[in-house]
Amino acid sequence: MDEILVFLNNNWMVILAGAAGGFLGLLLSYKELGKLLRMIGTSTGEIAHFSADEQVEIVGKADSRTTLHSPITKTPCVLWQVVVMEKRSSGRSSRWVTVYSNTSTEPFDVYDVTGRIRVQPSHRMELILRDDVKKSSGLFTSLDEQTAAALNEMGVSSKGGLLNLNKNMRVHERFIEQGDQVYVLGRTSLSQGVRAMDGENYPLIVSDQSELRLLGRFFWRVIGNALIGLVIGAALYFYFVGR
Repeated sequence: MDEILVFLNNNWMVILAGAAGGFLGLLLSYKELGKLLRMIGTSTGEIAHFSADEQVEIVGKADSRTTLHSPITKTPCVLWQVVVMEKRSSGRSSRWVTVYSNTSTEPFDVYDVTGRIRVQPSHRMELILRDDVKKSSGLFTSLDEQTAAALNEMGVSSKGGLLNLNKNMRVHERFIEQGDQVYVLGRTSLSQGVRAMDGENYPLIVSDQSELRLLGRFFWRVIGNALIGLVIGAALYFYFVGR
């Protein structure tokens, strides 16, 4: 007991800094930890065997009676997402700012060999898709006419300033096409006799990537946040030592 008290008395700054850094890392990671735990705790099953009001994990193919067209390339799809970022400078620093983000909200089905379930997208769901189209512009490089025209329809200008020069922009278009394999994690419900997964009332993840890749994505986010907490903890330690 005496040895413990001596250790605490001699190393209280290290303990305090480590606790503060660890707590901050936990705060930064709690969402990703929640997703990891949900994914690990939910097994992938067949659609026909799911009941209403159940946390489920689905791997199937996308299908829809309504064909959408992505806003920029006009690609036929069941779901699309567009994100536009612009590089803005302030003094000597610069950062990328999202100036436009939108996702289609038309429902689509996911099916496997046993049945199908309706997925109702919402702006609250987490959509994790690969970039199907990625375009950029800078001072001496312009966006192609189709992309620039599509952005204008969205109310986003690719030029600006007194001289109407090209903006430094990145345009991302992502979509799920008919028959694409998708991963869905969420809670089932019964809507007008149809089994569905609604992203408005419950957490919903939709992705065109595998479960293993998503687990890796969330895991490395947790590790990154933990490292940030460690760095802040070390900075606090040296701050206390220097006083």
